[in-house]
Parts: sequence; C-alpha cells; structure tokens
Amino acid sequence: MVLGITHLDTAPGNFQVAWLEPVLCRLRAYKPDVILTEAMSGEQIVALDAYSAYHGTAGRYAGPSLNMAKAAQTDLKLTAPQAFVQANLLCQKGELTPVERRRLASLFVAAAEPFSATVQWMRLAPAERVAADGVSPALVKNLNSFAGLRNEIASMAARLAADVGLERLYGAGDHMSDVASPSSEAMKAAVAAEPGLTDLFNHNTPEFRAVPEEALKMAAASEIMPVFKWKNSPRFGELDADAQCQSMLRSDKIGSIGRQWVAAWEAQNLRMAVAIREATAPIAGGRALLIVGAAHKPYVEAYLRTFADVELVSVPALLDAKPVGCAE
Repeated sequence: MVLGITHLDTAPGNFQVAWLEPVLCRLRAYKPDVILTEAMSGEQIVALDAYSAYHGTAGRYAGPSLNMAKAAQTDLKLTAPQAFVQANLLCQKGELTPVERRRLASLFVAAAEPFSATVQWMRLAPAERVAADGVSPALVKNLNSFAGLRNEIASMAARLAADVGLERLYGAGDHMSDVASPSSEAMKAAVAAEPGLTDLFNHNTPEFRAVPEEALKMAAASEIMPVFKWKNSPRFGELDADAQCQSMLRSDKIGSIGRQWVAAWEAQNLRMAVAIREATAPIAGGRALLIVGAAHKPYVEAYLRTFADVELVSVPALLDAKPVGCAE
C-alpha cells in the first residue's frame, strides 16, 4: 500500500496530530508487517556523507540524523555499519526488555536510523525513557523531540509501527539521484520561461481547483479524510503526474533541462520502489506500507506493478472502509 500524503510539516499552525486518528485506525486494521517512509536509509545517509564532495546532500536533508549518529558512534565506540549489525541482531531476538529497547534505540541512532530509534522510544513506557544503556542525556532530549514531531514519519509511521508491534521503520527516500538533476536555478528559469508551467506546478488549473484550496489545508479535523482520499485518488495521481512530469516532456521551450529533471525524478522513484522490494523480500505474503509525498505515489506504484509477487492495495478502499472502532 502506497499512502500518498500532504507533508504534515507544511500543515497550518493549528493542525493537531490527534486529527489523524481516523486514518491511523484504518492503517492499524491493515496490520502492516513492514513500514517504509520517505526518509533516507541510514546506509544512504552515511554513503552520501562519505561522498559529500560529490553529492553534497546528506547534511542538507539529514543533518540532525548525521549529527546524532556521530555522537552516538562516539559514545558506543561503534561505526554506523557495526551499530546496524548489532541492531538487526537485537530486532530478531523477540520480545525485548526496557534495557534492550534503550540499547536498540542508541544503536539505531548510531546507524543513522533515528526514526527507528523513535519507534523503540515510543514502545517504552514513559518512565523507562531515561538516560541509560547507551542512551545519553543529550540523546534522551533528541529522542523525546523526535517522538513529538508532527511530520508524517514520526506522527504516522513511527506511531503506527509502535502500535502494531514493529521494531523499526525502513527508509525508502532517495537523494542519490539529485546529482543527475539540473540546478534549482536552471530549473526555475526554464519553468518561468514556459507559459503555463508555473501554474501547472502550483496546481493552479481548473482541474485542480475543482477541489477548493481551502479544503486541502487540513486546518480542521473534518478535512483530514477528504484530503487523504483526494491525494490517493487515481484522478489526483493522473493530474499531478501530468503537471509535474509529462508537461516537461511536452514542452518545446524547456528543452533538455526538463527532460533531465524527469530522468532524475524517475531514478528517485525507481530507487524507492527497489527499497520496497528489498524490504518485502523476507515477508512473502505479508503486508507493506509506504507513507510518502503524494507526487511520488503514481510513479512508485507504476514501478511496483512491474515486479513479480507484488500486489498493490487500494488506499481509497481502505479509507472508505469502517473497521470496528474507527471513526470517520
């Protein structure tokens, strides 16, 4: 299941995480065995950092994760790969004690997987969220901060993982392909030179305006389900894919810059699909969930359809269902 979302850190100031409960209730009923997010994996973060002279992106997109990882590596006297190996071994143990969960949280942080550490933090009773077993006082502060974030990785993916008893999240996000993309300055100039492209990019067209902008801001609890249903509808996927990519390929004026942007975008989404396929390999017959920006959904789903032994699950059908105990 690929759940397309409006990034929650762009929601208005009065947005409340509690408003997500109708969606989260349905996701708990789905019972995913694996949950993936748009965050980069620790492996990619560390790789980008190692090749920062070439990529220059890890610090831009994962600066807090890197800083926390390096501090935890110093405290634990482990490299990121060593910490990840130990974390995987602990995850396979079964039911963990609070001591083991604190240790696992510190290992995930050292492996540049802070949101998996957040899952462990959420699975601990509040009284057990203390500085011990590899968790420093500074890390306690950081993990408490991560657990309180309103972005979808913390308030949806990590919360859901903790609720259904999973030990970690998987990062499907990609910034390796950024190196193939044109510069933002060149891209802005090219889009500005093509009449109508800016409006398309900003969803300022009659088709998009069929759903009033005010209704998409998630400024009230009553707007949550309609927004999630719209962003996961086939119609939105078609319109958004046309606005974001197909318009580039149709344009005579934007030229090679637009085609270069599309190539990088496709590479990014293909890497997301590959991350999903790798994460689902151990759970044949199981259920996976990717929570991702809605623009990625039609592309990731298109790639997933080419894989053997993968069946896409309908998000609209899930949201329309009313499992016992789930409110609208």
